Amino acid sequence: MVSTQLVSSPLLLTLAYSFLFLLQPNPSIARSLKKCNFLKIYQFGDSISDTGNLIRQKPIGAATVYARLPYGETFFKHPTGRCSNGRLMIDFIAHASGLPFLSPYEKKDGDFKQGVNFAVAGATALPTEVLAKMNIANPDTNSSLKVQLDWLSGYFNTCIKARDCSEKLKTSLFIVGEIGGDDYNYAFLERKTIEEVISMVPEVVGAIITAVKASFPRSWIKLS
Repeated sequence: MVSTQLVSSPLLLTLAYSFLFLLQPNPSIARSLKKCNFLKIYQFGDSISDTGNLIRQKPIGAATVYARLPYGETFFKHPTGRCSNGRLMIDFIAHASGLPFLSPYEKKDGDFKQGVNFAVAGATALPTEVLAKMNIANPDTNSSLKVQLDWLSGYFNTCIKARDCSEKLKTSLFIVGEIGGDDYNYAFLERKTIEEVISMVPEVVGAIITAVKASFPRSWIKLS
């Protein structure tokens, strides 16, 4: 287990995902990202960001539509597990930062030297067991935000020395989200009323806030 220590760096950002700035091509944004000198990116979320985790999960991953064409046909020319025929926003962010596309965490031979993508299509902000108590099932994956954050902890526990982790964090970009939409989607699929779904909002938002605070404590990083 790696002991935590203070890492203060203006280059380390924790984002509650805001991606409107990516809707229009903007060279100045790409230049700004490169100026940040990010050396690693860590992504959490759902289908908006998954670059291949769900299709590697058993028992249904390989059977999902994302594992076959037309998904991936435009840019990669083959299915990658992205819920798109081309690239995702995280791909553009990585490219604009001068970094390679992020390997999904579930890829056994993935290259994680410059970051990891923990996002899983269909993932929820609330843990599966919490949704189950509301009689809401997740038919796709159990890899909620909490599970993804557990993966992060395991990843950083591979750092032999605390200093190694500190160095990784100094020039890293953490992107949390988009996530939470599927909590509501699954609720509606269970025929929950709009009032019942609205009542979930504080808990979903709270889960995201709690996860960010728990995963990136002040003893690790400086939030900017």
